[in-house]
Amino acid sequence: MKFFGVQKEKLRELTQKEFTALRTLFRLSKNMFNVGLYTVRQHFFETEQYLPYKENYHHCKWNENYKLMGSAAAQQTLKKVDEAFKSFFGLLKTPGQAPRIPKYLDKESFFELSFPQFRMQKDGTFDLPMSPAFKREFGKVTIPFPKNLRPESVCEIRLIPKYDARYIEIEYVYEIEAQKYELNPDHALAIDLGIDNLAACITTLGTSFIIDGKRLKSYNQWYNKENARLQSIKDKQGIKELTYNQVQLVVKRNNRSRDYLNKAARYIVDYCLSNQIGKIVVGHNEGWKHECDMGRLNNQTFVQIPHSQLIKTIKNLCTRYGIEFVKQEEAYTSKASFIDHDLIQNMQTYSGKRIKRGLYQTLQGLFVNADVNAAANILRKSNHKAYQGEVARGILTFPSRIQLV
Repeated sequence: MKFFGVQKEKLRELTQKEFTALRTLFRLSKNMFNVGLYTVRQHFFETEQYLPYKENYHHCKWNENYKLMGSAAAQQTLKKVDEAFKSFFGLLKTPGQAPRIPKYLDKESFFELSFPQFRMQKDGTFDLPMSPAFKREFGKVTIPFPKNLRPESVCEIRLIPKYDARYIEIEYVYEIEAQKYELNPDHALAIDLGIDNLAACITTLGTSFIIDGKRLKSYNQWYNKENARLQSIKDKQGIKELTYNQVQLVVKRNNRSRDYLNKAARYIVDYCLSNQIGKIVVGHNEGWKHECDMGRLNNQTFVQIPHSQLIKTIKNLCTRYGIEFVKQEEAYTSKASFIDHDLIQNMQTYSGKRIKRGLYQTLQGLFVNADVNAAANILRKSNHKAYQGEVARGILTFPSRIQLV
């Protein structure tokens, strides 16, 4: 089985001429998307049938946007149209779904570029593929290739315009060699996600640890404070759109958060590989971000921490290394007492109770970590064999705290 990774970078050191050329290509890609979308939409309205990519391609290849973009990039944009309609038709066949037909992109917007092939230069750079007509008018765009990647392993390069194409992100999609590990499917690790404790983890091996979330929380607090200051300046100047400083602020916050979450996911998965743990269970409730009620400030902090990104990264790593991944509904796991074998359901009273932030008191008066107690209940709720009673007390009470740098 093939596995793919994505390396994301900010596209730097562009000349003004190169930047103008890319913005023009992004606009042409948007036009090409709308041209392809129009053809497929009209076919659907007339026949109620799906128009495959190959047929749509023959309708669109004579369009002026196609000729200016170059065939490689234009075909990839048309494939994005195909993906959008495949998703639409898939939902049409699902009972109870009423999907909306894909809409046209805004006239003043931009759309991504994708290149499945590129040619490396001897100096470690590559020229972006484009049509001869476009190159004559706008000139070539030369991009340095990352030194940590092998050119032969990269199967696609994507350029993503962000914030009205004032910021350009480049993605290198590369093939990863599969690695085999000896894992025990009976060994499992459960995760309860939070804020100060980003991930409280407990295993069937009798170990527990908490990945600190205060650093990630501080990133968002810094962002909110600085953005409020910039917004105040912008309001006084009567500016409506995002300013350059705001764009840079958002990018910096997102990069910091993504880096921290990637490190957290990698630590958890590496821990499983080192201990031959073959299963990860993550507690998650659909819509939890929209329905949370922890007070205005706590709600803001909880919603701003991208737990879904962490879950997705863990899942991708599990697929890569052959670890079973389970997303477990976690209702009442923080209220029930793991040690007292409470039923994990809505009840009038529970054996234990949370007496203050981070601390849970059992029926016998034992104080345990509240988040690790929830993680243990998540593991129990997933019907995986977990430690009970006396064996579990130590790991519930004294989890090690992991600080990621």
